[in-house]
Order: sequence, then structure tokens, then C-alpha cells
Amino acid sequence: MDNAKEVHIVASDEETHNSIVIESSERLRLLERRRVFRGISTVFAGFLCNFIVFGISFSYGVFQEYYTDPVSGPLKHYSISKVALIGSTATALTYIFGILNSKMLFFFRAPWKVMVIGCICMSIGLITASFSNVIYQFILSQGVLYGIGSSFMYMPPVVCAPLFFKKYKAFMMGFLFAGTGVGAFVMSIVTRKLLTTVGWRWSLRILGFINLFIGNLAALLVRVPDGMNFTENKRIINFSTLKSTKVVSQLGASLFQSAGYIIPLIFMSKYANTLSFSNTQGALFIGINNLANAVFKVIIGFAADKTGRLNMIILCNLLSTLTIFTLWLIGTRDVFISFVVLYGIFSGAIISLLPTCLIDLFGASQYQALTGLMYFCRGIGSILGSPIAGVLVKDNGLRTGDYQNAIIYNGVLLAVSTILLGVMRHAYTREKGFKWFI
Repeated sequence: MDNAKEVHIVASDEETHNSIVIESSERLRLLERRRVFRGISTVFAGFLCNFIVFGISFSYGVFQEYYTDPVSGPLKHYSISKVALIGSTATALTYIFGILNSKMLFFFRAPWKVMVIGCICMSIGLITASFSNVIYQFILSQGVLYGIGSSFMYMPPVVCAPLFFKKYKAFMMGFLFAGTGVGAFVMSIVTRKLLTTVGWRWSLRILGFINLFIGNLAALLVRVPDGMNFTENKRIINFSTLKSTKVVSQLGASLFQSAGYIIPLIFMSKYANTLSFSNTQGALFIGINNLANAVFKVIIGFAADKTGRLNMIILCNLLSTLTIFTLWLIGTRDVFISFVVLYGIFSGAIISLLPTCLIDLFGASQYQALTGLMYFCRGIGSILGSPIAGVLVKDNGLRTGDYQNAIIYNGVLLAVSTILLGVMRHAYTREKGFKWFI
């Protein structure tokens, strides 16, 4: 009888244990589903932010061509390099103010609040630019105010999204950053249509209201990953990290890549005019470039998860450099179209792979701090990119040959970035041991 009781007790204990295991497994599955759902929501929020922030910024080339039109351009009396400063200021500050991301998140303790503030600031910048008459007013509104606001709207989902995923980080971040290309494709066409139908003043105002809607929608979708650290970091820059070769080479690569990346987008429409393409076709080239950019961010991101994210970013950087030195430098109509497509394919993946490489190389614990520092360096690079390239363009860029020095400068910037990425990979293998898959 006692043996029967013991058997019953043991069986009961086993059933209880199995029940607990099943409940625990089910709970873990639910938590995993919740984490993935929140991650996808944040990725989509990031897609929308990239769509509107860089959709407007990277289609600035359409405004550039309109502002400098020798007949009706509101800034026709200013040099091409000065007018380019408007767009490059906006892009530079989008990145530079990313270094304050940790401070903003600590103060508000909610990414959506930071994003709403940024969205409002962006729209005010665009709308006030519509009342501008001289170049410094454009720089302060469409450049400075828009750039600061876009940084606060853009950075929270970029920081939060990769921390949700263990696998396929590059693929998900590829989708997030694909918003840049899709946005630039759509917004370049929308901007050209608005400019020709309602003029530049109402174009800026309409873009401001479109931004308000999309930006606030993105803010509602962003989520905070479990365990994300909102504790205050008293130092904006931790200079001790700059002793690492990996960190310095990564920051340098980001700076030079950013300096070179935006130059073709700024001058693409105006350069197309020198090859006898129309203004509409010039705007379409910007759109095609960014559409290829968007599609291949996702495709290359998926491939990077299989072959190594650092390997892929080095390859894409190298191929981007080669398209500048070969296809763009030749300066014929057919070859230029090939350049528009191929540069879009290879250059965009670099941006989407950078955050995932930070996590792979330095770990999730350092990711938040290094992200701000990396984007700060990208902002400095933007200042050194298109404004200097604009100075190198001869005679206000009316002939194809006027762009030769700017194109060579562009290629050198990307070549230096590629070399520094190679140095970073070498530093990593010296520290961890040689690996093909990185």
C-alpha cells in the first residue's frame, strides 16, 4: 500500500513538473512573440522615419536645381557650393545631434516623446523656409532647424530596433533603412511635381504638413526593448574608447563614407542637365537611385547575415568607390544611367549595416553610446562632403567636365573609408583570432 502511495506521489510530482515545464515553455514562446512583434513595430517606425527624414533630405538635389535656376531660381545669384550648404547642413545635423540621443532618452525616458519634439521642429523648419528670401534664412530653417529636429526623430528607432533581434539583424535593419531609398524615390518625384505646380514656397509648406502626419505616426509605433538602459551617462563622449584601434578606424570609416555618400545625390539632377537630360529626368534619376538603394538594402542585409556583416560592408564600400572612379568619371549618357543604378545598389547597404556591425564588434552594452558617437562623425563627414565638392565644381556646373575634380574628391573619400574598414577588420581578427565570417 505504501509503495502504491509512493508511486502515486512520484507520478503526481512528475505531472506537476511537466506541467510547470510546459507552462514555462509556453510563457517563453509568448514573450518571444511579444518581443518580435514589438521589434517589428519599431522597425516599421524606423522605416517611416527614414522615409520622411531622408526622403526630404536626399531629394534636396531637386530643390538645389530649382533654387539655382538661372532664370527663376530664388537663389540664382549664389554659387552652387553655397546653395548646397542648405542640404548638407540638414544632413550633417541629423547625424551630429545623434550624440545627444542618450541624453534626450534619459531626460524623457520615452522615445516617442523625443520623436514628437523632433517632428514638430522639422515641420517648423520647412514651413519657415517658405518665407525665406536670402540664403542665410534658408540655411537656418531648411538646414539647421530641420536638421536638429530630424536627428531627434530619426535616432530613437535606430537605437532601439536592433536590440530586439538575435538573428537576421542586418535583414531587419535593411528593411528599416530601406525607408531612406523609398522615401527619396517618392519624395523626389513629389517635390518636382509640387515645384512645377504650386511653386517652391507652397512646396515647402506641404512637405511640412506631410512630415507632421508621418512623423507622429512613427512615434506611436516605436517600442523600448526590455533591459534598455536609460541611466544617465554624465559624459557625452567617453574618450577612453578612442584608445581602441577598432573604435577609431570605425569612426574614421563612418566619417569618410558619409562625406562621400551624399555628393552624387546632391549633384545628380544638375549633372544630368549637362548631359542634355531634362529637369524631370534629373529628378527621376535621384528617385531611381534611391529605389535601387532601398531594395538592395534588404537583399544585401539578408546576404550579410549569411556571409558576415563586416565582410559585406567592406565589399559594398569598395564597389561604391569603383562606380565613382569609373562610371561617373566617364561622363556619357548611357554610362551615367548605369552609375545611377549601381551606386544606388552598393552605397545604401553601408548605412544599414553600420549599426549591426557595431553590435557584432563591440557588443550590445556599448552599442547605445557608440551609436551616437558614430553618427556624430557621420555628421562631420557630411560637412566635409558636398560643400567642398561644390567648391571643386567649375563655372557653376554648366558643363560635364566642370564636375571632374568633385568626382575624384568623392572617389578618394570612399576609398579612404574602405581602407579604414579593412583596418577595423584586421584589428578585430588580431583581438579575436582570424575568422572568415565577420
